[in-house]
Amino acid sequence: MLRSLTSAVSGLKNFTIMLDVLGNNLANIRTLGYKGSRVSFAETRSQSLTGVSRGFGGGFGNQKQIGLGVGISATDLDLTQGSLEFTGTPTDMSIEGNSFFVLSDGEKNRYARAGNFFFNNQGILVNPNGLAVQGWRADDDGVINVFSPMQEIFLDTNLSSPASATETVFLSGNLDASRLPEANVWTSGIPLTVGNVLAVGTDDLATLDQSSGLAPGDTIEITGNLPDGTALPVPTTFTYAAGDDINDLLAAIDTAYGGQATASIANGKIVLTDVLDSNGKIVGTSLEAGESATRIALSSSEIALPTFENSVEGYTGTVTTSTAIFDSLGASHNMLLTFTKTNVDGEWRWKAEFVGGDESIVSGDTGTINFSTSGEVVSFDVDGTATGITVNPGTGASQFTLQLDVQGGLGFSGVTQFTSDPSLIVREQDGKPTGVLLRFAIDTQGIITGIFSNDENITLAQVALAEFPNPLGLLRAGDGIYDLASSTGTPIIGAAGDQFNASILSGSLEMSNVDLVRQFTDMITTQRGFQASARVVTTADQVLEETMRLKR
Repeated sequence: MLRSLTSAVSGLKNFTIMLDVLGNNLANIRTLGYKGSRVSFAETRSQSLTGVSRGFGGGFGNQKQIGLGVGISATDLDLTQGSLEFTGTPTDMSIEGNSFFVLSDGEKNRYARAGNFFFNNQGILVNPNGLAVQGWRADDDGVINVFSPMQEIFLDTNLSSPASATETVFLSGNLDASRLPEANVWTSGIPLTVGNVLAVGTDDLATLDQSSGLAPGDTIEITGNLPDGTALPVPTTFTYAAGDDINDLLAAIDTAYGGQATASIANGKIVLTDVLDSNGKIVGTSLEAGESATRIALSSSEIALPTFENSVEGYTGTVTTSTAIFDSLGASHNMLLTFTKTNVDGEWRWKAEFVGGDESIVSGDTGTINFSTSGEVVSFDVDGTATGITVNPGTGASQFTLQLDVQGGLGFSGVTQFTSDPSLIVREQDGKPTGVLLRFAIDTQGIITGIFSNDENITLAQVALAEFPNPLGLLRAGDGIYDLASSTGTPIIGAAGDQFNASILSGSLEMSNVDLVRQFTDMITTQRGFQASARVVTTADQVLEETMRLKR
């Protein structure tokens, strides 16, 4: 009878412990990174009433045993993944996987799943209790050695990204293969006539039907714009002398244009044609036709000369683009690149220059680029002995040499020559000014990258993780912290994604993994178990009472 009381009391005691565990789980339903506990029951020793007995035919009968109650074999951690909650705060981190964050109190390492971290006033990444998050800092080249000893993660808010001079300018886009350079042509609106017959170059100006009393000494004003849009240089007047003909006037126009355009007469009309150089470029300009005002105007009180119209819209055969490059002090310089089609199939001339600044090109400012019949670059050359474009920045920074990359490293990813509209661009250049730290980002491997104002991204540190041979042996130390126990084993330190099958998610936190449905179900069975054990105590007491009455 006493055995039943003892067994029932052990049930009451251990079901009470289970209720304590369930209550603690439910109390931590909103605790960050909390891992629920579960109670594992086990029977205690049993009392043997008889041993094994020898039976008929040499066999044996079973022993007779009575259990002496129940005990608790373990209160295990439930290490299943908790749900993740997005916070948007970059220093908030959660782990997908079985790893733990490593923290330090200055004397020993401790471990946590809760990743509500922040940088304190000393720039050290800590948890709310001031424990420093452990990891590895990058060296000056941005390299992290995960096999080196761990240390606290430090972020210097005054960190800057140093300037560097441009070494390579990467070009891409298309140069139109279909159009050759063509001169602008400006033609007078109405023809000149002599007796209603179309005039020719040898006709005296005074005999023109458009002339009215033109006499020696009268002047004809020649005004207009050069191909680059600037005003005509002197001389700008033609003084008529007796016998001067149209050819004399045309020669004066040629002089006014300084060799940048030539005048002629055709079908009685004066024609002005821009001059192309040996490379097919319109001399003195990169402007297309129509970008300046009326190219020429002739005026005289004694002769009615017509206005001029752009009868042929020229094409310079040039494609331009520009880019900002940087010197070693981080100063910016705007470099203009011009590509001009030549009369050789697949060949273009290029030129680099600076406009309106103190910088200058020391050498390597011109060269040639050639394309295959399939439109791909086959050669890119710099004129002379230059190996690249050497720039004198004029800012006190040292001279530097940069290269033009027109091939992009693979197939048609660089500059091409197809029959389509030109689309030349500078894809990127590798120089940069000095930058200040704007913000940081943390990737799934726990690598912290600084993002600077000069668009430079620099690796700063990496968060360390730990795993254990027996994580169920970890000891709860409060505040979401776990300590090692002798049964835990030696922690294994590594990085997410490399050593461990785990990911770190910045901007989110792991919530409690307590399952309300499971907890309430276990609470019901615990309550019923307690009631049943209490009923055994009551029944045993009644039996003992009846036994006492037998004595009377």
